[in-house]
Amino acid sequence: MLTAVFGGMFLALLLSIPIAAAIGFSCLAFIPWIPGGLDRVMFFVGQRMVVTADSFTLLALPFFILAGTLMSHGGIAKKLTDLAEAVAGDFPGGLGIAAIVACMFFGAVSGSGPATVAAIGTIILPAMISRGYGVGFSGGLVACAGGIGVLIPPSVPMIVYGVNSGVSITDLFIAGLFPGILVGLFLMVPAYFISRKKGYAGMPRGGGAGWVLKRVWQAKSALLMPLIILGGIYSGVFTPTEAGIVAVAYAIVLGFATGGLTVKGLCTAMVEAAIITGSCIFLMGTASAFAKLLHMKDVPNLISNLIFSLTTNKFLILLLFNAVFLVGGMFIDTLSNILIFCPIFLPLALKIGVDPIHFGTFVVANLALGMATPPMGVDLFVASNICKTPFEKVLRGSVPFMLWNLAAVLLITYIPMLSLWPLQFFR
Repeated sequence: MLTAVFGGMFLALLLSIPIAAAIGFSCLAFIPWIPGGLDRVMFFVGQRMVVTADSFTLLALPFFILAGTLMSHGGIAKKLTDLAEAVAGDFPGGLGIAAIVACMFFGAVSGSGPATVAAIGTIILPAMISRGYGVGFSGGLVACAGGIGVLIPPSVPMIVYGVNSGVSITDLFIAGLFPGILVGLFLMVPAYFISRKKGYAGMPRGGGAGWVLKRVWQAKSALLMPLIILGGIYSGVFTPTEAGIVAVAYAIVLGFATGGLTVKGLCTAMVEAAIITGSCIFLMGTASAFAKLLHMKDVPNLISNLIFSLTTNKFLILLLFNAVFLVGGMFIDTLSNILIFCPIFLPLALKIGVDPIHFGTFVVANLALGMATPPMGVDLFVASNICKTPFEKVLRGSVPFMLWNLAAVLLITYIPMLSLWPLQFFR
């Protein structure tokens, strides 16, 4: 049964069938093992797709996606980039560090890695290259920094994981904040040392502390958005779903008030968000049916018993999780990995005493790294397109950042308190 199910899925992927359709196609492999055959399986898949979409919590997904596209078209990324560059100044690698900081801020708005790379990279990569930074170094840095966007809340993958696992999305947002900052700090280390060695520097500041504070004041509207969203969620003023609505309203008002958003830009952002949301909901529907069928045939328990027959060492099993999700991230997009593998491995994680919130955090951290890792490497492709340089050149430049990112991921995996300690202040 497992050979037929997973073999059918990977065959569909090799034939370049879209991942959502490939997962739905693999559900048909259960027909010989489900009473009622084809009619029963087809009815079950359709039912699960409707039930999955009928979720109040899931409404947070389209609203945060729309907020991200609105901010991209509303000129907010430019304000954040200017602020980060003003703070970094002519420090060695200052512009690269500014790019990382800008990605961290924009990640707290868009919740998407590729969106963060596109928004920040379009502005800062030409500036880095024009000031003498290596093309590969610049593209690799921004590609890896963009992954922070799925860790720092609000995070689209964490919303999807929370909906499918039953874990509080608010708790996931709290747990992802410090790991996201940690990854950003780790990426700054190679940015500084490589820049110092090669003589890369940012633009000298136009003044002292007062000049920097002026730039902070100019970017206040952009900085307020994550504070309003996260502050409202953490203080209990509104739920994550309501926070998504607030984010959209704020992005529209801010965009028109500053002149960065036009009616045409609003329409374009809404169309982009609708396309992304539609593909996500379809993917979640087929994946929900697939996961339910696996549970009906007791597959998670079978896999748990198989792994426990090989080892009961918690650290080795965590290392297995790292390998599965890192390799999975190299070939399949983030949401698909969460929807396919989490229903299988979460029960095993609970058996070895892993907190489901910690599990979700290090899974997303692994998949964020996978987005900047070939052969799929979505963030790398986005960065190479912006730089107008071969993919291989950006890949070589990204290697030091990947290694430091991997070190941060391992720390997040093996030190649960990095994710869980902030929760004690909000419970």
